[in-house]
Amino acid sequence: MIRSPYQIGHRVNVLSNGQTALVVGMPEHYSGTSNLLRIKYENSTRYEHMIESQVEMLPIEEQYPKLGGTYTGDNGNG
Repeated sequence: MIRSPYQIGHRVNVLSNGQTALVVGMPEHYSGTSNLLRIKYENSTRYEHMIESQVEMLPIEEQYPKLGGTYTGDNGNG
């Protein structure tokens, strides 16, 4: 399995639809060159597996404090 920069709790942008999601599972082996990430869309109950190349990590300022950012969420964050 290739090493992944993603950790549980990272906020990511899904490139295919522009939505923000949260990584909720450890990266899983998909092929020799990529991993799958289990994500949960913000303000939704929808979960998906995405190939790492289909998401990009949000800037550090937009991550949760435990991961070095300042984002604290909002009341609608489901």
